[in-house]
Amino acid sequence: MRYEEKRPVRRRRFTRRQILRNRIIFGAVCLLLAAVLILGLRHLLAGGGEPDPLAQTGQEEAQPTSTPKPYPVDMEDWRMILVNAQNPVPEGYTVETQVADSYTGKELQTEAAGQYAAMKEAAQAEGIELLLCSAYRSVEYQTGLFEAEQAEWLAQGMTEEEAYNKAATVVAIPGYSEHNTGLAADIVTPEYQDLSEGFEDTPAFAWLSQHAAEYGFILRYPEGMQNVTGIIYEPWHYRYVGAENAKYILESGLCLEQFWDLMTE
Repeated sequence: MRYEEKRPVRRRRFTRRQILRNRIIFGAVCLLLAAVLILGLRHLLAGGGEPDPLAQTGQEEAQPTSTPKPYPVDMEDWRMILVNAQNPVPEGYTVETQVADSYTGKELQTEAAGQYAAMKEAAQAEGIELLLCSAYRSVEYQTGLFEAEQAEWLAQGMTEEEAYNKAATVVAIPGYSEHNTGLAADIVTPEYQDLSEGFEDTPAFAWLSQHAAEYGFILRYPEGMQNVTGIIYEPWHYRYVGAENAKYILESGLCLEQFWDLMTE
């Protein structure tokens, strides 16, 4: 009978332990739920919205990046074409020209011709005479100019390679000349018609420096830029790029090659 009397006592002890354990578990669960609820409310109040699965794993969502261009210039604009020793006139390039200067009969690409004529008239109204001495050239004509320049250096004792390289700093290689595009203009004045640095001392050059960009023309081969352009300083050589483009190029203080590098990097 002693054995039977002990069984109820043992059952009561087990029940109390179980109740105590359940109460502990229940309390822990309540605390956990309360913590989750508090954190969730804080997140919503902070404007967090739906949780970011990448943020939960410590990762950040990759955002696409793009470098903003410093000037609003469309580099695919046909007027911004870059032609130099490394960039020939595009294959199949065609150009429509018209007489830009009635005195010399020289032609430029149609739009450039109209703008040059307007610039010449504006300069004349201020007592400045502009003279377009060289403009559009066919590749064949350019070849004759280049070979004549090369022959002069050969006559001075240079090797053919040396003469070729020297000529290329003065006359663009045929097919690699802006004159072949109809957008390049060699501008002088009746009082000074030499294609030399002395042109920079004329009133015509001073006027062009102030107003050429208004008509879409930039000084193509600035002083101190031969290592970039490959061409010596030519204060008489201007290039049509359009008035809006010329404004930004002038503002940048860069030559055309540098501007291209800046806008296409």
